[in-house]
Amino acid sequence: MLQVNIENVMKVYQRLNDQVRNLRSGGQTADQLRIIPPCGQDPVSLDAVTVFQPKIDSITRTHTEYVTEVVEARDRLKSAAQEYGLIEDENAATLKPTTSPYNGPLLER
Repeated sequence: MLQVNIENVMKVYQRLNDQVRNLRSGGQTADQLRIIPPCGQDPVSLDAVTVFQPKIDSITRTHTEYVTEVVEARDRLKSAAQEYGLIEDENAATLKPTTSPYNGPLLER
């Protein structure tokens, strides 16, 4: 299990952001193939569409819901990074650190 903290929040954000881009790209490709016409006008081909189309729609819906979850997690990480003061502007096109990396608490011996 990954623990997100001030040291790795930006890296985790970037990984989720990359995943969102990849998922959306795959979703667009899948969406173009979502509605499959019957192979022919015979009863088996027509019945196949009736049987398979709901399954295809279910898979597409599940994918869309997953993308939404990843986007929400990514956005929560962005908010955390803003609270940590690691990024300046909520609408920044690229999320670049505004402070030096956090190296943990100073330990005195």
